[in-house]
Amino acid sequence: MKKSSKILIALAFTILGVGIAVAIALGGLYMYSKAYINPATDEALFQASKGGNITKFYANGAPLGSEEYIPLEIESVSHLTNRREWYSIEDISDTLKGGFLAVEDREFYEHEGVNIRRTFLALVNSIFKFRDRFGASTITQQVIKNISGDNDVSVRRKLNEIIRAFNIEKNHSKEEILELYLNIVPMGERSTGVGLASEIYFGKEPSELSIDEAAVLVGLANAPTRYSPYNNRDACIEKRNFVLASMLDFGVITAEEYEVAIRTETEFLPKKNNLQDTNSWFIETVIEDITGDLVEKYKLTEETARKLVCGGGFSIYTTESEYVQKKLDSFFENTDNLPNEVALGLEYGMVVVDSRNGNLLGIIGQAGKKEGDRLLNHAAVPHLPASCLKPIALYAPLIDEGVINWSTVLDDTPRSFFEKNGVYTEYPKNSPSSYDGLITVEEAVRRSKNTAAVKLYDMLGGRKIYDSLKNRFGFTTLVEKDVSNNGVTLTDISPSPLALGQLTRGVPLRKLTEAYTVFANDGALNKQRSYIRVEDNKGSIVLENTPEETRVFKESTARIMTQLLVGVVNDGTARAVTLKDIVDTAGKTGTSGLNRDKLFVGYTPYFTAGIWSGYADGTTPIESPTPSHLSIWDSIMRDLHENELENTGELELRRFSTQGLEKLSYCLDSGMIYDEVCTHDLRGERIGYGYFTADNKPEGKCNRHIAVDIDIFDNKIAEYDCPKERRKRISLLKLPDRSFPKYIYPRPSVFLRGIHKKKGISLTKKQRESLNKAFSLSVYIKIQISRTSDMSCSPS
Repeated sequence: MKKSSKILIALAFTILGVGIAVAIALGGLYMYSKAYINPATDEALFQASKGGNITKFYANGAPLGSEEYIPLEIESVSHLTNRREWYSIEDISDTLKGGFLAVEDREFYEHEGVNIRRTFLALVNSIFKFRDRFGASTITQQVIKNISGDNDVSVRRKLNEIIRAFNIEKNHSKEEILELYLNIVPMGERSTGVGLASEIYFGKEPSELSIDEAAVLVGLANAPTRYSPYNNRDACIEKRNFVLASMLDFGVITAEEYEVAIRTETEFLPKKNNLQDTNSWFIETVIEDITGDLVEKYKLTEETARKLVCGGGFSIYTTESEYVQKKLDSFFENTDNLPNEVALGLEYGMVVVDSRNGNLLGIIGQAGKKEGDRLLNHAAVPHLPASCLKPIALYAPLIDEGVINWSTVLDDTPRSFFEKNGVYTEYPKNSPSSYDGLITVEEAVRRSKNTAAVKLYDMLGGRKIYDSLKNRFGFTTLVEKDVSNNGVTLTDISPSPLALGQLTRGVPLRKLTEAYTVFANDGALNKQRSYIRVEDNKGSIVLENTPEETRVFKESTARIMTQLLVGVVNDGTARAVTLKDIVDTAGKTGTSGLNRDKLFVGYTPYFTAGIWSGYADGTTPIESPTPSHLSIWDSIMRDLHENELENTGELELRRFSTQGLEKLSYCLDSGMIYDEVCTHDLRGERIGYGYFTADNKPEGKCNRHIAVDIDIFDNKIAEYDCPKERRKRISLLKLPDRSFPKYIYPRPSVFLRGIHKKKGISLTKKQRESLNKAFSLSVYIKIQISRTSDMSCSPS
């Protein structure tokens, strides 16, 4: 046998072996792919991409809180910010259609979605590399790629595409598939579809194109950037000529038409900016939300999902309140309403939702006029929540479990000390940096005491707090354990992140505002939603965003927390808010370390709103801008409420409910039932009033106050033999055990040092030191009334 014959036989067996191996591999991949391909998803994508690309957004024109939905069209967008019309197959010239078939898929009308012969040759070529390029994708396969956005270069992806193409061909005619292809094929200059491309490059309808112009568009579809007439005219014309030759060879045009077209100098319109108006912050938020939901439901790539939202011809019914969004837009676009520091980079984010159902009504992502799309949205990206985290992470859970109540007394003193070079630093520090000793939960919330928060963290436990925030409230940005680039282990399961809100990555203002609706809505958390449903061009529902309500706290817990947060607005860290003058208002302030973030989340029976202020770099401290973020929140919310009340015609404002709660008195120093001994406190009235439940309220009489007598003759503590008529009853405090490595004076001790001047009680230096010691080091009162030569009564 000749050597050449042996080589041919060996080559034949090699090809046969490769073919068998490929067939086995493809068979296995086919079975695997078939199990994981959902034809319904491709059908939904096909329908969503078909029929027109103008997506319309609707706001709700019904009164706030109403179950009725009155759609008001507010905005239209299309894919890649370009608007285009849908062209039926009859509105596209035969020359243009024939050109695409000649170049992309000559056997389009013969195959069933896949050209088996060319696909096999492409596989063999990929192994033996006979040619640099060997295209085998049919127009149907290109439709699959364009509607799904799946461009992964892999055998599995290609096989998936083949199976999906067969499915598409079973459900749709060739004319439907070709029509869709011609309307969604990328054409450069941020455009899709031959209709918009005809307008951009030639200012014509796709039925009016000359042969040379049609050939240009066919060539652009292959590689729009490489063959752009604006960036590479020579390559564009060379590609045009190649297309013309293919059209001649395929019989689309005659030899005479070819000769004319090849000599024609194709003229193009000048390049122009092809952008549409910028989308509002609300519409961008809706696009992001729907994109994420499409990715999850239909297993799409993010790029494809976004393309469908903007170019699928959808009707999207949002939760936007047109008045609320316009108010936010106009306020933040006018920099006269904002501090001068905005010019230096100070930024804002704000979110307004319906307190009753959690629906997003308005959102702002940056200060100033919105100048583009897909900008950084400070209402949607994580920032440090600071003390705004305390109510949902600490106070509400502990009240809900009956561990604490309104009058529970906490010790406003440092939790621990850190020593360095013999110098002790207390932790945590309050803002302002002072300590008040014994305080109730009510005062701790109202004055945002960090010491109290850290001690509540110890009561509840870091793991429990972390799990609650993540699982109940959906704070997915929390960090359980992570290692930074410099090898430092990071975790949010620690007092500073969970008690003081200094989270590793922070939490989005949207999510934080959503969490506060749990208080406005009697303990039930409504998942914030920006849209209600998405319909395709035939009215079929693509996505339905049904309300999600979860019971997080007892109704009584939410109502008690609301009254505690009313105190923050009435006489606490948010007392500058004037909205309380027209409607019940509750809320919580937050300031992160080094003043890098300032927040306020507040609510009424009508609206819940959060505002964030800070610099985008996350490190620049905020000074004291005027107006403050509280003033901005207040101004916007007053306007919204006045407008809402005027529109609804309500005669009486809605109030926060206290139904089911008991309003009781208690001793401010013990949290227990106010008793006669409490009335003798030198500081004056020590009675407080708060809201409780029947199973979690003050029990037992005050055991914190200790009664002692003073001698009215010289205003010194009376000795046992002082006459009755010279005695006056006063009450001192029995304090918890304290032991500090440095001198710490809670406020009561500082107050007592000057009390003899205010009350006319004369204390010697040693007596004052002894009283201060009792207050600051928690020594029992017996130290203050023990017999010493300088603490006895003076003789008559």
